[in-house]
Amino acid sequence: MTSDEETTVSWKVIEPHWKVWSADDIEIGEVFLPVGDENTDIFDGLAITHHGGPSVVHNWLDRPRYVSQDKVAAIQEGLVRLTIRADEARGLPEHNVPESAEILPEKAGLGDRLKTDLEKHTHEDKTY
Repeated sequence: MTSDEETTVSWKVIEPHWKVWSADDIEIGEVFLPVGDENTDIFDGLAITHHGGPSVVHNWLDRPRYVSQDKVAAIQEGLVRLTIRADEARGLPEHNVPESAEILPEKAGLGDRLKTDLEKHTHEDKTY
């Protein structure tokens, strides 16, 4: 994909493990999750990892990094291209879940905890 190709899919269809490419044509990682509010169609950006792999590894080796929407140049099926170079991508900040999006176990009921766990494992949860 070249940087002048336009977006052909909505941000709402971006899925974990889509490839992420830098502006200088280097594959820099994978989408961990899109960040935004689907109900109001607000795209904030992406959480990406540099290695892919199982989610459990991200907590220890490769914390997801946040890419704001203004650094997303194009969205193609299975691939996202950024406006920044690979060396700039290495310095992206960690993705932090907004406090309002977290369900804390000690405050959540059993039903909420089970729903959250199910959503997380089926990739329907956009808050982790």
